[in-house]
Amino acid sequence: MHEGGEDIHSGDRAGLRWSVERRLDFVERRLVWEGRINRSDLVERFGVSPNQATADLKRFEAARPGALVYDTRARTYRAGPGLRSADAADTGDLLREFRLIAEGVMPASDGTLAAGPPLAVAEAPLRRVEPATLAAVVTAIRDRRELAAVYRSFTTPEPRRRRLEPHALVFDGFRWHARARDIGSDRFKDFVLGRLSEAALGARATGDPSRDLDWHQTVDLVIAPHPDLAPHQRAAVEADYGMTDGRRVLTCRRAVEYYVRRRLGLVPGHEGLKAADQHIVLVSSTARPGEAGN
Repeated sequence: MHEGGEDIHSGDRAGLRWSVERRLDFVERRLVWEGRINRSDLVERFGVSPNQATADLKRFEAARPGALVYDTRARTYRAGPGLRSADAADTGDLLREFRLIAEGVMPASDGTLAAGPPLAVAEAPLRRVEPATLAAVVTAIRDRRELAAVYRSFTTPEPRRRRLEPHALVFDGFRWHARARDIGSDRFKDFVLGRLSEAALGARATGDPSRDLDWHQTVDLVIAPHPDLAPHQRAAVEADYGMTDGRRVLTCRRAVEYYVRRRLGLVPGHEGLKAADQHIVLVSSTARPGEAGN
């Protein structure tokens, strides 16, 4: 059978629909951010034939009348008046893509732009996690199993073996944690993955992750510009953080509130720092900081 010029078997139809949607989404994003696209862009990115690329562009044009205009002089397709403007696009998607490219996770050729800008990331030191440990933690979460491992706590002098029931992973902006029930204390805590070793799967987990209230409940953090900022500085901060009426509400799990506040510099006493050093302050919070491990 054929759909848009591609040969498929009946069992591949769902996959084909998904692949076509991916290509059409790529066409739209390329037009939004670069204003033009060629058949060769689809051929090189997705490995389709020139005929299929033409069919995709025709399909896009039919679905979004006026969004695509062929420039006969430049021999390229350009964004038409019917295309949504970049103002309506999700800049977060493109910026996340830039970060993946800058960190070497994604090749630039897989990005949205044909010619992206030079990129740099202020990288933090890589926090190593043993592959066997990560595999064991992921398996324990998936299969609801106990995990026995040696943990190097920051607050106790000697490493000791813990029995854990992990149910989620948490990234605090610098390192990864396993969110788990500590069977010994029957408390839910965060355990830094890089401090776990000699991990071994155990029996079926008996704890109920729904008891981890800090994980399942959320907290609203209301932030505002530092009161000592000059008017033009306040306006810059409000624009930078997307504030409305001088406020921005950040919603997060109670379990990660501590990490969010730390990344934003909203530690105890931050209100007393110079406005030049700490641009925002915490106006209110509805819950205590999540437990940051032990």
